[in-house]
Amino acid sequence: MSIAECIAKLVSAGRISKEIAAEASALYERSKGEFAEHMGPAQAEAAAGLAAARAMEAGAKKLKTDAAKQALGWANFEKVALEHPDGPIAGVLDQLTASLRSRGTRNVDTVREDLWNRLASMFGEAMTHYAPGILGVSQEQIASARRLVHEIFGAATGDAKAAGFAKAWRDVGDYAEGRARAAGRNFEPNETWRLPQPWQSEQVRKVPASEFVRDFQTEIENGGIARLWDRETGRPAAGERYAFILDRAYKDIISSGGSTGVFAREMRTFEFAPGETGAESWLRLQRKYGVGDNIIGMLTGHLNRMATEIALSEVIAPNHRAAIAAIMPRLRLAEAQLGTLGRLNPTRLLESRALVQKTYDVLTGRANAIEGPLIAGILGGLRSINTAAQLKGAIISSVPGDSVTALLAAQHNGMPVGRLIAGVTRELGRGGEESRSLAARLYLTAHSAMEYGHGYRFFQDQIAGPAQLRWLGTMMIRAQGLQAWTELIKRVFSMEFLGHLADHAQHDLAALREVNRPLADFLDRYQITPEEWDHIRATAPAEVEGARFLDTDAIGDQRLAEKLRTGIIQERRYAMLEPDARVRAITTGGLPQGTFLGEIARNLFLFKSFSLTMAATWLMRIATSGPLESRIWNATVFTLYGALAGALAMQAKNIIYGKDPESMAKPDFWARAFLQGNGLGIYGDLINSAFSRSGRSPVADFGGPVVGVAEDVTRLTSGQLRRLYSGQDSTFGGELVRTLKRYTPGTYYTKLAVDRLMFDQLQTLVDRDYRGSFRRMEQHLKRENGQQFWWRPGETAPSRPPAIGAALRK
Repeated sequence: MSIAECIAKLVSAGRISKEIAAEASALYERSKGEFAEHMGPAQAEAAAGLAAARAMEAGAKKLKTDAAKQALGWANFEKVALEHPDGPIAGVLDQLTASLRSRGTRNVDTVREDLWNRLASMFGEAMTHYAPGILGVSQEQIASARRLVHEIFGAATGDAKAAGFAKAWRDVGDYAEGRARAAGRNFEPNETWRLPQPWQSEQVRKVPASEFVRDFQTEIENGGIARLWDRETGRPAAGERYAFILDRAYKDIISSGGSTGVFAREMRTFEFAPGETGAESWLRLQRKYGVGDNIIGMLTGHLNRMATEIALSEVIAPNHRAAIAAIMPRLRLAEAQLGTLGRLNPTRLLESRALVQKTYDVLTGRANAIEGPLIAGILGGLRSINTAAQLKGAIISSVPGDSVTALLAAQHNGMPVGRLIAGVTRELGRGGEESRSLAARLYLTAHSAMEYGHGYRFFQDQIAGPAQLRWLGTMMIRAQGLQAWTELIKRVFSMEFLGHLADHAQHDLAALREVNRPLADFLDRYQITPEEWDHIRATAPAEVEGARFLDTDAIGDQRLAEKLRTGIIQERRYAMLEPDARVRAITTGGLPQGTFLGEIARNLFLFKSFSLTMAATWLMRIATSGPLESRIWNATVFTLYGALAGALAMQAKNIIYGKDPESMAKPDFWARAFLQGNGLGIYGDLINSAFSRSGRSPVADFGGPVVGVAEDVTRLTSGQLRRLYSGQDSTFGGELVRTLKRYTPGTYYTKLAVDRLMFDQLQTLVDRDYRGSFRRMEQHLKRENGQQFWWRPGETAPSRPPAIGAALRK
């Protein structure tokens, strides 16, 4: 009986899996060739057969171990869910993302970020070299990234930096795969995380299946693709099945959303040859069917997917899809048993059985897939245009709002607010390069170059559409400094929290309760026991310029270090509000792009994720933490601080947009400041404009970009063109200029000059009543808010400086 027959018999008897059999067969063929160089044919075959037998024995043992890890993972996941004090739905969601009630449960979303920080920091020095500027990457960076791919394939390029980066990338892959295997994740024989194959469905759809098949067959003939894997047999495909497998791969890619399925079996059909030939083949095919020249973006995205897959395997179970599917009937039963009050509870917007599945789909990447490329491109493009055009003052709203939430988060954890203010001032003054490196080394934040291009902030994950429009939206966000500000606050809060812990390391937990009760509550919240705190505080601190920081990398116990870091990450999300998986599940509907309901959700919730994030963090913390009198006090402080932040943002925008400050003696000013600062943030800009004479209806401002565009088109076409055609007076020219201004991208520091020097001058050319139009703007501002323009509409230069004292007038 041949080795192949023996292996087939073991599979049919259920002694080993098909995956182990495929791996043993491949090892047998490879070993036979290697042994034949030093032995005779019979001896080589016997030695190769022995190697395959040992592999099957080890594989069978590993399979049993992995099955046990799956069972243990599922049992723990189910136990936490069913014993959760707020019910099983909250129990599952608290294991997927941060708890609404600050329970500190270990969850996928936060563990994923901790892992992302670690993997990004391991590869971080490479990202300094490849970090994009505001206008994107340079040609030299693209060329260097291509050399990096050659080095990853084992082909020397003579580029020392690329070779060093390739080694770092391999180290990252080894660490990630090792940790995934330790969690019990089974890797198929053709599966590797070292270099992904992110085929893009929108790129593949551009060519017919016959051309796709022909291109890949050419690469097989050239030796760039060593072999194809047949997912039905779990082994390399025979030549006669190549055409069928390639045709099926084409259909799989265009129907799966492409790169989001990077760990799916259909994404692992192609095994590229090592060396120069394989590297060039990979690059050619990626240029046509994949990421093009965005190699570094692909690698950083792959790091995030690796982190997510490991977090899902560790927190839920190695086969997390099966675990989620198994728990859903329990959640359906729990929901059916809710009473009337339970069903009407507004918390169900943030905590429901349906949201469990949607949150899981966001975490796995299914909600980011593209199922309808045409619709996704059109509507995604509208969202990107609106992001670039309507968020000119986003940073002005963010700075005071983030300052308030950061100070409140510091107070909640017993950190002196002066420490946080000093940290921000220090970073602004010296650039923060040293602290960026230290924060990355301690795995508290990702390397700054990677964080800069990766972080989610309010709306960034809704930027979509054609590449040029995505670039436009991202560039406008970066150009106004919003991403840099976000990264700075995240880093400073995390570092100062470590310094805060180091300052109290001399106290055991019992003494800490007396010295700093809020900090002791932080340790309790994230289930850090007195013994674990003693272990943490015994760690030698890291010192930078005389300042001491707790060194999480020196703690030794990986799980304990992770517990501490994830606690800091969750508290940081109160300091710097960013949408988590739960909020993104709501704003995307948990559905792929291009689907009808998915696009409706993305359209309706554009710019509203800040409000939802505020509700899921501070509003829930205030409503559920402490005795009633404490909740009332916290709500009062939060409201007052938020209103002050909103007032500061409104007055700053008045001045930057050419108006005198508004009188703060009027009640309606503080009402609008409350809306601006308390949970509405950037969306408060749109709400405030919706109830002033902004030229658009509240329906358009609340309804999202599709409704807004429809109203603008209707205004331009309904009656205007007919009046223009019949020779009657028309305001078409003025309406057209105002519409163009509404959709023109810009920044807060260019908006006023562009409005006065370009759009106002255009209006004088096309609007017969331009003088009356400008006069009415001034009269309306005076009547509505008692304000005047310091740079009047239609003027090419300001007539005077802003009247700062107007803010104090009655």
